[in-house]
Amino acid sequence: MVAQLIWIAAVYGSAVALVHILKYRERTRHAGRFSKRLHYILITRNHEAVIEGYIRMLAWQAFRAGRAYQVTLMDDESRDSTVAVAVRLARSGSAIEFVPLMQLQGMQERQTVIDLRMPGSGGSQSIRGEY
Repeated sequence: MVAQLIWIAAVYGSAVALVHILKYRERTRHAGRFSKRLHYILITRNHEAVIEGYIRMLAWQAFRAGRAYQVTLMDDESRDSTVAVAVRLARSGSAIEFVPLMQLQGMQERQTVIDLRMPGSGGSQSIRGEY
């Protein structure tokens, strides 16, 4: 009888501890979601074949980090359907914003700029906070 009461108290105590841990985790997750948003700027020109992969990879990276993300797409006069692919992804729930290329100078400092027009490994080069 005493052993059963000890088991009941142990299960109750672990349930209380689990509720408090989950409540703390949810509270800190909401605070981090709004204050630590990952912001990527993609500059493209005729990148129809790779734009979907880049956006999905950035979304996966943000998911793994447990943070919200925003992708700003700046197209440099593409002649293929790069923008159409990005619009399709935006309609399916990706956080994509479309901005003219001229507004790059006025952007904030806390973002990652990925210029797909520049040669490099895989056609990309990442620059942080220089714009």
